[in-house]
Amino acid sequence: MFRAYSYPLLLTKEQEITLDLWRTACCDLYNGALQNRRDAWRRQRVGVRYNEQCAELAELRAADTEWRDIPSVVSRSALRRLEHAMEAFFRRVKTGQVPGFPRFRSEERYNSFGIGRARIDGDRVNVPKLGPVRFKLYRSLGGAVRHVSIIRTARGWTLRVFCDLGDAPAKIPVLSATGIDVGLETFATLSNGERVENPRFFRVSAELIARRQRSLSSKKRGSNSRKAAKKLFARTHEHIRNQRLDFSRKLACFLFSRFDLIAYEDLQIARMAHGKLAKSIYDAAWGKTINALVCKAESAGKWAIATDPRGTSIDCSGCGQSVPKDLSQREHRCPKCGLVLHRDENAARNVLARGLRAGLLTEAVRQNPKEEISLVIQDA
Repeated sequence: MFRAYSYPLLLTKEQEITLDLWRTACCDLYNGALQNRRDAWRRQRVGVRYNEQCAELAELRAADTEWRDIPSVVSRSALRRLEHAMEAFFRRVKTGQVPGFPRFRSEERYNSFGIGRARIDGDRVNVPKLGPVRFKLYRSLGGAVRHVSIIRTARGWTLRVFCDLGDAPAKIPVLSATGIDVGLETFATLSNGERVENPRFFRVSAELIARRQRSLSSKKRGSNSRKAAKKLFARTHEHIRNQRLDFSRKLACFLFSRFDLIAYEDLQIARMAHGKLAKSIYDAAWGKTINALVCKAESAGKWAIATDPRGTSIDCSGCGQSVPKDLSQREHRCPKCGLVLHRDENAARNVLARGLRAGLLTEAVRQNPKEEISLVIQDA
């Protein structure tokens, strides 16, 4: 099980200038290596791989003193990123997806580089050719360090440490379970009728974003005032992103403190986000919450089960009768069994029932006595 820890870097002015020089050099190297691969294929129909470009980089470092001042692990991280991008491109080609060939990056869009398995001593990370660099250690690291990256954000520089925590804990028996139906009227509705309000972080900050965007558009291109306005605008969006991430993680912790199993809909969010509802769907950020649930379930030894979302709002959770309804109908009324409840709660109950029947629950059923699992199904 792996986990990523992020810490703000506490840099001096000289250290910040050095890191920015390394970042721009990695951007130039990435673009040059991409052009090299494109030219080799167009002219000679030859594919260039990571090891070949590393050999060329070694020759460049031997001939140019400026490149020797940059740690080799930093410069190789740009080539490794390109290799991963090419591998992803060919994987999408093989699976019939829209491939999307790797593109050249501007300095504005190249914001990170790796420093390998850098040694971390307390609140300092040993960066090659830069020495110990302080960071804000607001929580302790866990596991063995596997990779360290340095990332430039709108608020400054961030240290990201990827750690191996070992094997995930064994799954516990299921004694309590719930289903979740996500939506826009309310963010989530549980199968027991509880509702989680939609925070709508982007909508709340829409006026501030519009004001700062107008300020940015009025600034002269290339001026220092435009750079400052652009940074302030980016910080606003980064703040909203952090709000969504914090909300998702806290919600996942809250739910798994009460339930051993959570069933959720396996939604195709990108296909749903179109038309008038697109902005609201992206603002809700259901994907972040689902990812937080899956990660929290793995680390806590609990269960997060994905279910088929088709028909959860239409099927009656009491008798299974199909009751068609459009989005404007917020109440479920079954003509067969007489069940009346909110449509989201009805969908959440269907999600829970499907999660309990899923094949992924076979191990949980074996661990749990039949009486207990039957009680869970009846409560749903």
